[in-house]
Amino acid sequence: MDEMNDMHEVGRNESLAVSIDQRGTVIAVGDIDLAGGPLLEKAILQQEESQPIIIDLAGVEFIDSSGLRSLLSASRRAQGRDTSVTLRNPSSGVLRLLSITGTTTQFVIEEAAS
Repeated sequence: MDEMNDMHEVGRNESLAVSIDQRGTVIAVGDIDLAGGPLLEKAILQQEESQPIIIDLAGVEFIDSSGLRSLLSASRRAQGRDTSVTLRNPSSGVLRLLSITGTTTQFVIEEAAS
């Protein structure tokens, strides 16, 4: 099955590619940094009618403070709608950033099945 045919690309730049799959999951591949953050934000805003927002981070190794800000903003907006943001398959680097910044509890973490 070719999952790429079932996805809508929101945008891409030198840092990040962001798509939305047929189930409404936001899929990020690359680095969520100053250049990539706005692409992620755009995709999240497109999906805010979804309950909850699901962001697949399996293809993300690095998130800087601007990327984290995008995720936290989405979490705050979701909480205002009585829903949540799920981070699916975050890498160890992403989990470490959330832990260091004390923001892990702002998200539902869905790790890959073993």
